Amino acid sequence: MLHYYIKVPACGDTLTTRETIVSRVEYYNNRQHYLLFESGDDAEIRFVMVCEKRLTKTALTELKNIFEVAVQAEEINTASVSHDVLKKIKTAKALMTDNDYCGNQKTLLFTDNLERIYEKADAAVGLARYKEFLAFLSGYIDRTAEMTAKSLYNVVLINEHGVNLDQYTELLYGLYAAKGLLLEYVMIKGDMDDARRTDKETRFVYVIEDKWKVDDSDEYFRASDEVKVLKKIRRSSNIYVTSMKQADYQKLSALDSFEAAFPHVFTIDMLTTEEKIEFIRSVAGEYGFTVDTDGMAGSRMIGAATVDKLETAMRKAVQRKLTAKEKRFEVKLSDLDMKAKKIRKISALDELEGLIGLDNVKKTVKEIVTFLKRRGRNAVPCLHMAFLGNPGTGKTTVARIIARIFAEARITKKDLLVETDRGGLIGLYVGHTAGKTANKIESAMGGVLFIDEAYSLFVEDKIDYGNEAVATLVKAMEDRRDEFVCILAGYTSEMNAMLDMNPGLRDRIQFYIEFQDYSEPELVAIFEKLCKDNKYRLTEPAVEALRAGFARIVNAKSQNFSNGRLVRKVFERMRIKQAMRTEGNTITDADVDEVFAEKDIAALLGESRGGIGFRSAG
Repeated sequence: MLHYYIKVPACGDTLTTRETIVSRVEYYNNRQHYLLFESGDDAEIRFVMVCEKRLTKTALTELKNIFEVAVQAEEINTASVSHDVLKKIKTAKALMTDNDYCGNQKTLLFTDNLERIYEKADAAVGLARYKEFLAFLSGYIDRTAEMTAKSLYNVVLINEHGVNLDQYTELLYGLYAAKGLLLEYVMIKGDMDDARRTDKETRFVYVIEDKWKVDDSDEYFRASDEVKVLKKIRRSSNIYVTSMKQADYQKLSALDSFEAAFPHVFTIDMLTTEEKIEFIRSVAGEYGFTVDTDGMAGSRMIGAATVDKLETAMRKAVQRKLTAKEKRFEVKLSDLDMKAKKIRKISALDELEGLIGLDNVKKTVKEIVTFLKRRGRNAVPCLHMAFLGNPGTGKTTVARIIARIFAEARITKKDLLVETDRGGLIGLYVGHTAGKTANKIESAMGGVLFIDEAYSLFVEDKIDYGNEAVATLVKAMEDRRDEFVCILAGYTSEMNAMLDMNPGLRDRIQFYIEFQDYSEPELVAIFEKLCKDNKYRLTEPAVEALRAGFARIVNAKSQNFSNGRLVRKVFERMRIKQAMRTEGNTITDADVDEVFAEKDIAALLGESRGGIGFRSAG
C-alpha cells in the first residue's frame, strides 16, 4: 500500500466550492484509493491518500479534475512522519474497506484555527456564553492532553427552548478539528439505535438526535438502548454530542454511567424576540416567502412562544396562503395563529404558602423577596443560601419553589433549578473534579444551583477530591455571584461543622434558613394529603390512631428524625396492609395499628413490642 500527501492550493472559501469538493472526493474514494482530509488553512488544503498503485499522470489529472486546480503529490515516508499522520493513514486504510455508518453523514472540511472559531461564535447572535464554554472546553482538552488515562470530550446541550442546534454542533465540531482531536472529518447524525449499531472507531463526531428515556426498572438497566449506548460511548474514541431538556438531564445525570459518558454540559439561553423573528424568516424563505419583520418587532406573542411553536405556526400560515392562491408572498404577525389556551397558574409564592408547616421558612423567604423587590437585586452582596435541617423537612421542595419565586420576581434570569450532590461534582481523578464542578455550575447560570448533602464535599483528608470541588464552588460563588444563586443543604450539625472548616464558604452565604422538624399535627396533615392525592379515605378512628402514633414518635424522636420521609414510609406500608384486607379504598384504625406495630416503626415510639394500639379509651 502506498501513502501520499495530496496538497491542494486553496480554491475559494464559498460553501458551494467546499460542498462540491466533498461530493467529488466521496465519489472518488473506493477500495483502490482513498483521500482523507488531513489539515488546511487559507493557502492550502492537505489530504492523506492511500492507494494500491503508484500515482500516474492520469491519476494526477483525475485529482486535478476533482479540485479544479493542479495538485502536488508527495510520497509519505512512514518511518519519519508523526504519530498523528500514521493514525490518519491507518484510518484511511480502514475506510477503504468499510465506510458504512448508521445515520446521516456530513463531511465538513474545517480549516479554521481556534481564533476563527471564537470569531464565528462572536458573530452569531446570542452565542457569547457559548464562546466561553468553547474556551473552557479548549482549556480542558489542553489540560488532559498529556494524561495517560483516557479523557472524554462528549457534550450535552440543554435545549429548553427548542433552539436550532446546527450552529452549536458545527462550532463544537470546528473546535475538535482545530484541537486535532479528529482523524476523520465527518459528522454523523442518528438516533439511539443508529449510535448503538455504528461500530466505526475513526475519531469522528456523532450527534445523537433522539430523546433519552430512563426509568428504574431492572429491565431498563439490563437491556435498554440508552444503557447500551452509554457503555459504548465510554469505550469509544469517537466524540459524541447530544441534547435534551433540563428535566431529562436531571434524571439522567443521576446515573453514574451517564455523567461518566458525558462529562461536559452547556445550557442554551432562550432566544430573544429578534432572534426568533430571524428564525421564522428563514422558515418562510424556504417557500419563497418574506416576513413583515417590522410588524413583528417587539411582539410579546413571539417573545413568549417556543421555537417549535413558531415554526409550526409559520408553516401553517404559508400553507394557508398557498391553498388560498394568494399573490402576496409575505407573512404578517396576524397570519400566525398562536392562540394559547388560558390556564390558571398558581404563583410560586402561593405554592410555598400552601405547603404544610414550615412557617419560619415561609416567613424568611417572603421577607427576602419583598426586600429585593423594593430595594433591587443588588441590595445584598449575593443571594447564596444554606438550608439547615433534618431529612424530610422539605429542603428540596422549597429550593424548587424558590427557583420559581426568584424567576417570577425577576431576581434571576431563568426559572431554572439544577439539583446535584457530591456525586455530580466529584471527578474520577486529579484535575477532573474542577472541570466537572465548573460544568455543573455553568448549567445553573441564570438560575439556582441546589447542592444536597453539601457537607459531604468537605472532609479533612487533603487528598479528597471534594476539596477541589469546594475551591471551584467558592470561586464561582464570589466571581459570578450576580449570575446564579447557590443553595447548600444538609443536616444542621454537619453543615455547621463544614462551614466552620471553610470560612471562605461561610463568608459567601448570605441567608441561613432553618428547617424545623414537623409537629404531630403537621405529620398527620401530610399523611391526609397523601391519602387525598392517592384517593384513599381515612376513618375517624384511623385519624385518632395516627395522631397518637405520630405524637409518640415526635416525643421519642432521635437527632436525625426523618419527618416527611417517615410519613411516606408509613403511608406506603399502610397501603399494602389495606390492599391485603380489602379491595376498597378505606384505611381503618386496624391498618394503622398493624403498621405501627412493625418492628422498625415501633422502635421509633421508644418501644419494640408489637400489637400497639392508639385508640382513645372511652
